[in-house]
Amino acid sequence: MPILGSAVIRANSKQLKTKPGAVFNPGGHTSKEHPGPGRIWGFSKTYQKPTVQVTIVADEDVDVIEINEMTNVTLSWEGDNGVDYMVTGCEPMEPFALNEESGEISGTFHGIKAEKV
Repeated sequence: MPILGSAVIRANSKQLKTKPGAVFNPGGHTSKEHPGPGRIWGFSKTYQKPTVQVTIVADEDVDVIEINEMTNVTLSWEGDNGVDYMVTGCEPMEPFALNEESGEISGTFHGIKAEKV
């Protein structure tokens, strides 16, 4: 199987014009220890949401306001290594920003659940 070199990111099946360097975090649980005298009594877990960080080309058919208004979107991550993921219930974590100098729109989507497809 090839090593991941790039990924196609889709929002509700429509390919986003992303640049290389997208970051997928499937979320999961963080573990917190509960120390006692000379030992650890145990651990508790807290769920962390999945995220997809992207940089999008600011082309004439790409609207940063439209991106910021996305809600309950299903994002798919299609790796060129044959491993694909889906994140449901996505929306921008914070407003995406348009950078005049670089011609890029960047930000992070967060969602409810990630799974391998």
